[in-house]
Amino acid sequence: MHYLKQILHQAKQTLIREVIVDRHLVDSIHEICTQYGNDIFLVADENTAEFLSKNTFNKISHLIIPSSIIRPLAKPYVILNASEILSSQYSDIGIQKKGVWIPMSSTRMIPSGEMILNRAASLETVNLVRDRAKDSDLIVALGSGTINDICKYASYLEGKNYISFPTAASMNGYTSANASILVDGYKRSFVAHLPKAIYIDTNIIANAPLRLTLSGFADFICRSTVQADWLLSHLLLGTEYNELPFTLVRDLEEILLREYLALSERSKKVVLLLMEALLISGLGMVISKGSYSASQGEHIIAHTMEMVTKDYFSALHGEKIAVAMITMANLQEKILSIQNPIVKPISCFSVIPMSNAKIQKVNQCYTAWMTEGLTGCFDGTEFIKILKQKQILQQKIKEILYKEWNNISNLIKQNLLPAKRLQKMFEDLSIPHLPEHLGWNKEQYCKVVSFAFTARDRFTFLDLAHCIGESKVL
Repeated sequence: MHYLKQILHQAKQTLIREVIVDRHLVDSIHEICTQYGNDIFLVADENTAEFLSKNTFNKISHLIIPSSIIRPLAKPYVILNASEILSSQYSDIGIQKKGVWIPMSSTRMIPSGEMILNRAASLETVNLVRDRAKDSDLIVALGSGTINDICKYASYLEGKNYISFPTAASMNGYTSANASILVDGYKRSFVAHLPKAIYIDTNIIANAPLRLTLSGFADFICRSTVQADWLLSHLLLGTEYNELPFTLVRDLEEILLREYLALSERSKKVVLLLMEALLISGLGMVISKGSYSASQGEHIIAHTMEMVTKDYFSALHGEKIAVAMITMANLQEKILSIQNPIVKPISCFSVIPMSNAKIQKVNQCYTAWMTEGLTGCFDGTEFIKILKQKQILQQKIKEILYKEWNNISNLIKQNLLPAKRLQKMFEDLSIPHLPEHLGWNKEQYCKVVSFAFTARDRFTFLDLAHCIGESKVL
């Protein structure tokens, strides 16, 4: 973790006291935790709890939440319907016989056959942790994305410190100050805080389920589409942009691009390099004062698909990002190849000033989209508000697009990874990269790609594609 330690030394304001990397750290979890608090509350899931002995649990107050089963990915991809998934989900024999990839589910089967909801990183679970840890002065996360989001947000709301024991190189949120929490069935991002310390047990990280590691690789390598989107917004609209988060991971990215196949072989060295890259990527969000350096159009598409399908659990975060990333990479390449893109007037969005007649017109457009199976993403008021903001931006970019497009496109191309290269890596690693690999309806996915620009106030290639009428990439 040479790169990470240098960065932490130079950025003391991150408040992360230390990052410790060693073998068998979890075996000493009680002794480690007592350095940070006297009354400790630990959160794990049914999988990560297996790393701890009964003696350790006797010493530490704890909560073990339900966990999803991580099935290995197999080729060819075979998409099952809901009844097939439920009937074969927990049968290894069924998997071997059919040779299918069965994704995680939002439900899990208990011995009696009764179905219970997976709590995931829900607000209910956060509140449960807050209640159980009321008398504790330290919250400890033993897990990956879900566990860390729960502990990060619960400890923030309670004004308590927390430390993290990551169990997989699966995402970059360990060092970010935001938490992704499920509220009333929808995922929301909340301000939280950073852990006081991170303890990385190399044996656990290197031997984590392969799907989690590969998901982390996809979450990291989207740097390419992220940087293109963020730089586009800066060059067209003058929004704030910071090159530093990308510079910090450049050397690690180059190594991973050369050695990515070693991830599937569980190379401890390469998996730990990925872990370091993810931790630095998370710190990049702290430096950027937001998720700008790690989340742009590809995350917008993935999150909008989650809202549309109301399915947050049937695939890992990085797998969804991989699919959306390939879409964004192709879209970016397509637009950057255009010599003179022209902003086209789109009647549905000509809504300023907002006369009653025009409001009705926009509402009709909104209703048309929503009745096409896209319900649940926005309410009408929010939809109109975002469209008004987007139309202002559409007008602002006309002149600069005409005068500066050649320079802008050349600058953006310098940092791009070709879509074909990304897809080749995902194919080599058996990472899902097409909508059908996740069981997503292709027609619905295409609709989501075309309107996802309204899901967030960021300006990305999704917006530019809409402005010039080039949204179709599938």
